[in-house]
Order: sequence, then C-alpha cells, then structure tokens
Amino acid sequence: MAEKKSEIMVVDYDTALGHIRLTTEDVKNYLVSGTSQVTDKEIKLFMELCKYQKLNPFTGEAYAIKFGNEFQMVVGYETYKRRAEENPAYRGRKSGIVVLRGENVVQKEGTCVYPSETLLGGWCRVFVQRPEFKDEMYKEVGLSEYQKMKDGKPSANWATKPATMIEKVAVSQALRAAFPTDYQGLYTAEEFGQDGKLTEEFVNAEVVEEAGDSGAGSLIINQEQRQEFLKLATDFYGKKKGNAVINYICQQIGLESTTNMTVSQFERAMEMLEHGIEVDKKKMEQPTEKSEVPDTEKA
Repeated sequence: MAEKKSEIMVVDYDTALGHIRLTTEDVKNYLVSGTSQVTDKEIKLFMELCKYQKLNPFTGEAYAIKFGNEFQMVVGYETYKRRAEENPAYRGRKSGIVVLRGENVVQKEGTCVYPSETLLGGWCRVFVQRPEFKDEMYKEVGLSEYQKMKDGKPSANWATKPATMIEKVAVSQALRAAFPTDYQGLYTAEEFGQDGKLTEEFVNAEVVEEAGDSGAGSLIINQEQRQEFLKLATDFYGKKKGNAVINYICQQIGLESTTNMTVSQFERAMEMLEHGIEVDKKKMEQPTEKSEVPDTEKA
C-alpha cells in the first residue's frame, strides 16, 4: 500500500515587496533551519503567520528554525526596522549599549566599546504618538542572556561584534513592546539565547549618564521625585485610590512600580497624573451646579 503523502497547502497574499505564493514544499525545502524535523502543523502556522503579517520569506523577511521541540518563526532585523518606520505613530528611537566603566554602569548611544570599558548589555527607547499623548517604550537587555557560546567561547557575530548584536536585541524588543500588533509572534534571530530559546531577561542596573550627554532623561529618579509623584496622587484621590492610580500609570509606561522609573518616564507619569486630576476636578464640579451640597468625598 502506497504511503500517504502530506497534503500540499498553498497561500497567496500581497506584501510591500509584491505578490507571494507560498507552499508547504517551499517551507520544507528552503525556509527552515535547525536540527529537528518540522511538523505539518508548524509549517501551516509559519505560512499563516507570513500571510497575516504580510512577510516575504523569499527575500529573507522571515524564516523558521527548530531545535529539539522548540519551533519559532524568525524575522529579519531590517524588516523589524522597516515595519516601525511604516507605522504612522512611530516617532523615532534611540539605542546603544550599557558598559561598565570603572565602578560605574554607563548607558551610551552607539556600539563602540572603548578599551577601558566592559560590555554589559544593550538598550533602546522607542518614541510613539498615541491618540491622546506622546509615549515611549524602553527596553534594556543583558549580554550574558543572549551571547551565543561554542566550546566556552562566543561564537559567530557574538565573538566579533557583540555590541552590535546586543543592541539589535534591545531594538527588536523595544519595537515589539511599542507596537505589539505589528510584531505579534515575530522575533529576530538575535533574540534567541545561548540555548536556542527566546529569553526576555532585562538588565535593571541604575544608569549613569555620559558626561555632557543631553539625554538626562535616562537617569533613575531620586526619592524626592518619587515622593512628589506619590503625594500628588494620594493628596487628591486618597491613599487607596491614589495607589491604584499610580499602579495604572506605571503600567501604561511599561513599569511594574516606580522603583526603576527614569526621569523621562517620571515626567510622562506626572503629565498623565496632572491631566487625570484636572479631568476629575471638572467632573466633581459638575454636580455643584445642580446641588447646594458639594460632594467632597475622596475615594
């Protein structure tokens, strides 16, 4: 009895680089790398994701890899950057590396590591215009989590240009965080750690700015600034609701708390809080026009 052949699936779609016709045989023969055999289900997932994200795998915009049981779709780094530039909300980015200089952890733009410095990681800040406010997304990643090793030594590009590679990781993660819909399910090759798996560990070290650098917004806020933020919220809303408002604002700017809040994030958080207070003040004043007894109760 003849062996049953896998059903050939075909998808047709248009991309920015032209019309694409993609088959299961194309994926198996040309678009998969790694050490393990891909399944029909994984091939279908890859094809549908290419169609959904309008990627052209034949020009290197996307390919699939599989090590062991880990299957992942990989997107070219240039494709990542182009997608951001095509988004009307994109307002640019800044990126660079994190180094140890003497006893100081320093964040600097670019990827040049001086002889007196030790490379620690990479960082990126993406600027976005939301419908009602300007936003930014910041990511910082550690070199040790991503640098691929072979026989105890860095391999391939991670050996010859580790600063460039770790900056690419930071840029990829910041763009995906800023535009989650545009990058859903998409990762760059640089984001796969030493074991071939994706990792999302970020460096949380406090940053010391370059001398003369105008980017002071990357400094971690001091205790006085933190107390100013907390006091403004709790004085108006009360302790319970004030803390809830603070947590909400932190989440909106990509933080879990005020612990690692930078100066630029603090300024954005204060703008959001002050705007919210002004809106709520107007809401509280409205009933007074209809009633002689104002509602002064705070949540």
